[in-house]
Amino acid sequence: MTGHRDPVVVVGAGITAPGGLSPAELWASLCEGRSFAEPFEDARLPPDLRVLVARVAGLDAAAHLPPAQVRRFDRCHHLAVAAAADALGAMAGAMPPPERCAVVCGVGVGANGYHERQHEELLRNGLRALNPLTVPVVMPSSPAALLSLHFGFRGPLLTVCTACASGATAIGEGAELLRRGAADLVLAGGVDAPVTYSLVCSFLRLDAMTRTIADVDHASRPFDADRDGFLLAEGAGFVVLQRASDLPSGAEVLGTVAGYGTCADAHHLVAPDPEGAGALRCMRLALADAGVVSADIGHVNAHATSTVAGDRAEAVALSALFSAGSPPVTAVKGTTGHTIGGSGAIEAIMTMHALRSRVVPPVAGTRRLDPDLDLDVVVGKPRPLGSGYGLSNSFGFGGVNACLVLGPPS
Repeated sequence: MTGHRDPVVVVGAGITAPGGLSPAELWASLCEGRSFAEPFEDARLPPDLRVLVARVAGLDAAAHLPPAQVRRFDRCHHLAVAAAADALGAMAGAMPPPERCAVVCGVGVGANGYHERQHEELLRNGLRALNPLTVPVVMPSSPAALLSLHFGFRGPLLTVCTACASGATAIGEGAELLRRGAADLVLAGGVDAPVTYSLVCSFLRLDAMTRTIADVDHASRPFDADRDGFLLAEGAGFVVLQRASDLPSGAEVLGTVAGYGTCADAHHLVAPDPEGAGALRCMRLALADAGVVSADIGHVNAHATSTVAGDRAEAVALSALFSAGSPPVTAVKGTTGHTIGGSGAIEAIMTMHALRSRVVPPVAGTRRLDPDLDLDVVVGKPRPLGSGYGLSNSFGFGGVNACLVLGPPS
C-alpha cells in the first residue's frame, strides 16, 4: 500500500455459505476439502435435466428478523442479514454515528425466488393476489435497503450489480468510500440465492452449469482436466471496514484491503477474453493501487468457477502476471459452488483467513489438474503459506473484472 494512505482494515466478517454459517466453519470445510453439492429437486424438471446445486444448511432467519419480515423478504435477504449481523457482532469498539455508517451490497440476480412465487400467484389467482410490495422487494437494491433499515445505517447506501464480481466490487468500492471520507464505517459484501427453478433452467440453457450428477464430491472441480461447468449455489459474505486510524487501541484486525482494481474485457456478453487480457489488466491495477508488485503476492484465491473457458482464461492471465511461476493457488468454489453475487466477498474473507492462518486450503473436487494450465494449484491437503499479500479474483458475465489485494492484520 502506498505510504501516505490510511490503511483500510477489516474489523468484522460474517458468512452464510454452503459449508459454513461463519468464517471459521467454512474455513474448516475448505481445509477438509469437502463439497456440499446436492440434487436440485423439482418435479418440473424433465429427467434429462437433473442437476446438482449447493445450499446453505441450518440458517435460522427468525434469529435475525421478526416473523413478518421473514415472510416478506426473499432467501437472499435472509442470507444477507445473517452474515452482516455476524460481521458487525465480531467487531470491537464503539460504532460511529449512524450518519457515518454506510452499506455497499453486491448482488448478481437478487430476489429471484420471490419474483417466481409472485409471478405464479399472479397467473394463478389474478392481480389482487400479488403482494403490493413485490417491486421494492425484487429490486436489486432491496438487500442493501434491508441492511440499512435493519441496522439503522444512514450513511451512503449503494448497490453494486457487477454479475459474479459483485461481492468483490462492493468491498473495493466500500474501501473507496472510507478513503475519500464519505463514511467512517462500511458494511460491504455480497449475496445471492439463485437456486430457483427459472435460474437453474436458464443456466442449464446457457450450458454454464455442470452436468455431473452422480459424483457429488466432484461436481465443482476448478482447474480440473474434466471440469464441465459451475455448481450453482447460494450464499453471502460481509465485512466491516474502517480506517486504521479510527480504531481503538488493541482492536482486533482481520486483514487489510490494500488494493482494488476493476475493468472490463469488452469482449463478449458471456465468454471471457480467451487470452485473459482484461483479467491481467485488472490484477495489475489492484497491485498498483496497493503499491506492491507480483513478487509480493504469496497466495491467490482464484475466481475459478470450474468452467472450461473461464478457468483457462484466468490461468493464462495468472501465468502472465507471475512469469516466474505462480504462488499457491486455491479456489473456494470447489467447496461452496458458485454463489454468484456472494462469491467475491466470501472468497475475500477466506483469503484473509489464509493469510492469518498461514495455510492455503486445497481445491475440493479437483482430482486431475488440467496439464495445459501452468499454475501451482493446491490439491489434496492444505499447504503451509509464507509471508506476503493475497490476491482475490472475481470475474463475471459481461466481461467485468474485480480484484482485491488483501493484507494480513499487520
